Amino acid sequence: MHIAQALAALNLGGSELVALELTEFLSSQNHQTSIIAASGPLANRVRACDATHIDWAIGRKRPGTLGYVKKLATWLKEQKVTVLHAHSRLPAWICWRAIRRLAPAQRPAFITTMHGHYSVNPYSAIMTRGDLVLAVSEHMRDYTLENYSQVDPEKVITVHGGISHTAFPYGHEPGRAWLENMYLHFPETAGKRLVSLPGRITRWKGHREFIGLLARLIGRVDNVHGVIIGGGKSNSSYGRELLQLAEREGVSRRLTFTGETTDIRDWLAASEIVFNLSRQPPEALGRTVLEALSLGRPVLAWDHGGAGEILAQLYPQGKVPLADMEKLTERTLQMLVNPVPVPETKTFGLEESMQKHLAIYERFGESEKC
Repeated sequence: MHIAQALAALNLGGSELVALELTEFLSSQNHQTSIIAASGPLANRVRACDATHIDWAIGRKRPGTLGYVKKLATWLKEQKVTVLHAHSRLPAWICWRAIRRLAPAQRPAFITTMHGHYSVNPYSAIMTRGDLVLAVSEHMRDYTLENYSQVDPEKVITVHGGISHTAFPYGHEPGRAWLENMYLHFPETAGKRLVSLPGRITRWKGHREFIGLLARLIGRVDNVHGVIIGGGKSNSSYGRELLQLAEREGVSRRLTFTGETTDIRDWLAASEIVFNLSRQPPEALGRTVLEALSLGRPVLAWDHGGAGEILAQLYPQGKVPLADMEKLTERTLQMLVNPVPVPETKTFGLEESMQKHLAIYERFGESEKC
């Protein structure tokens, strides 16, 4: 089979990592693989697994992007692509239009994945037009069916995202060299009890609540220091807003912004508690929740969306009623004094998720042979 993944760009994000991991896995299974996306930080990994990278900016929102429809149709026909899997909206539109330029016998199967809470409108509805629509959690399947009544429920199936338990091994501790480098670049963290909130600097990730929590901990717990992992601390108006909030709350010296980082495993492992405080929308899945739990680090998160779904199965002690800051503070204090151990598990593994995707692709591959 020839399976192609389509997305906006090879940046560091959840849907991008899923597309890349699928490509790496399928290549290891000796399938022909391609990624259609603008280049980005993950491009080296595409080349490393001998996949074909079609460096087209099919996610750029400008009229000229429609020019890729004809190019993509020609490429699909020439390369005899079996399955075309779209991971975001504008690329999905380009794929859908390209497929319709082909004769029915030449068309690849078209699969889409609901990675997030897309705004409900005709533009987003393209993500429900796949021959099969994948949802990364039961929560996202429910969201899709509740908001897109035209989609056949039998076409929408849940394939949970997964993480590598090898890359995030239970009990992992940061090495001495990493710690020394952390103290060199972030000396304010030395000797502190770290609690962290992973997530790029966007309003829905719960940074304001995290800063508010730190303020509530002042005078009640010694040496607690908050770390916001990802994004940038001053590259946006919202980033500056967070810095001002931390100053007003009196926690600016108790808070570190890492900026964009690729060593999230060690940051999570160095944390006594990892938080997920996304409110509206909730997490579609909650990849960092899975990563932290895989390492054996306690997680506290609002009990809704994908994060609540994960915690209900793996670590119910981490569920906190939505937006209840009093309960969040209480649970944080309890965890810092007497943490509840995280049980080791292989659930939500990357291999399991990849095998489920492969079975879906093979179903279409077999259909093509018939």
